[in-house]
Amino acid sequence: MKYKLPDQYKHQLFYPDLDEVEIEESNRFEPFFAADLIAMKNDQKPWEDLEHWSGLIQREWEVLADEMRPLFEGQADQTYDGMVKGLSLFFTLLYWTNEQHVSVAAWEEDIKNFEVAIMNPQERISFILKRPAVYFSFIQLDEMFRELIKTSAKFNAIKKRKRG
Repeated sequence: MKYKLPDQYKHQLFYPDLDEVEIEESNRFEPFFAADLIAMKNDQKPWEDLEHWSGLIQREWEVLADEMRPLFEGQADQTYDGMVKGLSLFFTLLYWTNEQHVSVAAWEEDIKNFEVAIMNPQERISFILKRPAVYFSFIQLDEMFRELIKTSAKFNAIKKRKRG
């Protein structure tokens, strides 16, 4: 199914020149931000089932990371697409943890108001966006995933406890 691509997904790494994308609804994470696009079109709030989605995103990242890890030993140029996909997964988890649809076009402003974030997000994300296919970016992204998943789980536990 074709989806009109809102400006919030446009970034030099993600859809710089496209106005629509083709999404197979059975593949939630391709192309970039597919799950968020589908949720937005269907007026769904995936963050209301964040534990489920967090697990799916985490598993998708782990598979992707396992595929890319050996490529950094001499074939780092082949990691570019995987790293960009990894970034799209990270942005999806970051925004959904903060109960919003993804807006990679405005991430630098949005992140200032996020209740759940990682340490030094602007510096770390900016570094990876500028140099996605280098080993240090891979290590940084992997650490950012771990930190966000841990912080998100802690935040959800506190939120559940407050609800009773």
